[in-house]
Amino acid sequence: MRKAFVFAIVVAGLSLLGIPQEADCTFSGVLGMEFAFIPTPPATLEVETTITLGLSFAGASVESRTVLSLDGLEAKHFKMGVELDGATLTTGMRFDPCFSKYWFEVRGGCCPFDLGTLFLVENLAPPCQTPSYTVGIVLDLGLAFDSGFFVQSLTGFGVEGLYHLIDDDPATDLTAVAGWWFEEGLLHLGFATDCLRTESIFVFDELGFSWAQFYASYTWQEPIIEIGARVWLSSMFAFDRADFILGFTIDPVSLRSITSFDWMGFSSQEIDISIEFSGIRLYSRTLFDFTGLISVTIGFELSF
Repeated sequence: MRKAFVFAIVVAGLSLLGIPQEADCTFSGVLGMEFAFIPTPPATLEVETTITLGLSFAGASVESRTVLSLDGLEAKHFKMGVELDGATLTTGMRFDPCFSKYWFEVRGGCCPFDLGTLFLVENLAPPCQTPSYTVGIVLDLGLAFDSGFFVQSLTGFGVEGLYHLIDDDPATDLTAVAGWWFEEGLLHLGFATDCLRTESIFVFDELGFSWAQFYASYTWQEPIIEIGARVWLSSMFAFDRADFILGFTIDPVSLRSITSFDWMGFSSQEIDISIEFSGIRLYSRTLFDFTGLISVTIGFELSF
């Protein structure tokens, strides 16, 4: 019943959004599955399976992300979008496993300006309990120049975790809080070329400065070699954490290592390996610290 209801929403949403006649009528998609193994002391193992499906046609797109565990359905994410004459409309829902969030985003602008607004409704109650809804909004203002300089400002009212909007991690998300007032602001600025990228992120909350991140990387071509570093500072402008990033790609194999340190020394190590051929990507991600293995993730993506 729930699947039929969600399918009806997807179809109705795409019908209401419409498809521009001048759009490219190329059909494409991606199908992926990954398995995450998380050891839990003293001798148990948690297993999560994530299934992703994305389809796009004539400027419209639909994405689905389903997270399963040994206990059953953990979360379900839907996302629909369409591009209309320089504007992008995106909407999405999340179930965990009952309905927990709805959001709608409008984005557009004229070079060098980029403007966006995200509105959400989220249930703060525990999953499948008596709902307690709240609303939030994020205002997004960006500037990007041909020289490579960019500036982005995010302001959240009733939401926090704005960093998750720019971290490119599908497993992270905004967090809604009770009330309708300023919760968090984020300033993101930097410079990017084909080889060099530098950026700074400053986060503010209702008490003032919260934390900052500074990042720099350089990439050599043929073969592709990446060297980078990230440094986090706390609200007292004291050292909090640092990442050293090293990656290389020799087609079709890519390897990336992220070594993290805190003020006590070594904190954790992440190793990512991927192989791409004929529209198929196989990948693994291993995370461990000085106590041992934290998690292992393996998966594949099929593009068509």
